[in-house]
This record gives sequence, C-alpha cells and structure tokens, in this order.
Amino acid sequence: MNRSGRIFIIIAAVALLYFARGFFGGSDTIEYRGEHFKMAKSFWSYEDYKDDPNNLNSNGVSRIEAVMRDASIGTNFDSREQFVHAVFGLKFPGYGLHQFGEKQQPDGSMLSMFSVEIPQRDKDRYLVARMTGGRYALADDFVASSVSNEISQVKLEKMSLRYYDANGLLVREHQMSQ
Repeated sequence: MNRSGRIFIIIAAVALLYFARGFFGGSDTIEYRGEHFKMAKSFWSYEDYKDDPNNLNSNGVSRIEAVMRDASIGTNFDSREQFVHAVFGLKFPGYGLHQFGEKQQPDGSMLSMFSVEIPQRDKDRYLVARMTGGRYALADDFVASSVSNEISQVKLEKMSLRYYDANGLLVREHQMSQ
C-alpha cells in the first residue's frame, strides 16, 4: 500500500471514531475525587460541557456541594507548591478557581488565599494558608456566597483574619488560635 493510501485510511479511521463517539453520545457522567456525577446530558467534548451553564444533573448538585465541602486537603504543607496542588485537587472539572496571590503581613508571615467555585450554587470554598518559617499551615477554610460576599483580600490583624471586599468593607472575621 502506498503512502497516500495509508494516510487516507488513518484519516478515515479518525473521522469514523469522531462520528461514532458523537452518534453514541459520549459519557453522561463526570468523575470528581473518585466519585461519578451525572451530567444533564451527554456531551461530545469537554469544551461543550464546560460552556454549558446547566451541564450537571440538578439532582446531583447537592451531593457535589457536600463532597466539595467535606473534602480534606490537609493542614500543613512543606511549600507553597504543595498547598497550591492540594487546592487544585478541590476544583470541580469545568468550574472556577481563583488565586488571590500571596501577601506579606505586618508580622512577617505571608497569607495565600484561593477560592474554589461550587458548581451551580453561587458559593465558593475559600482556603487561606499562612507561611511562617518556610512552611504553610491552613489558617482558614470556609464556604461563602459568591454573590453577597465578594471577598477580595485577607489581612492578619493581631490574631484575627479579616476579609474585605473590593471596596475595603469588612465582610468576615476569623479568630485564629495561638
């Protein structure tokens, strides 16, 4: 068989697989943290899934929220990369994660804050780690409305984590243990 014949067969096989996947509908579940969750329908591609605002079966959204709330990422991390990796493990496929950056505090420690979107709930799970002596420790972990509590920064003031919105208004306070 000549070279052009082989190329034609390869292209035909790829096209057949693509159309067969579409014809049979693809998968109607998505995996997250070892569990399978029902989607609203079968999607041909990940892009189609993530671009559909109603991509998940509404009967399973409460279970997704519970899994996301209950998931443990640990409490101590040897590096910022280890903390970041743990946070990324909470991200539900196709949904958002926001990194607020790392900010030095008056006592010399650093705070690193992330939020992870909870699908179709208008809620985010916030995770804040405090770095002292080169190691990171989880300082706060909570769920808040992404509609009414638009948190944009966190500051350590005495032994309290104070969360502010974009206008500088205090929206939450968490007393840290000594």
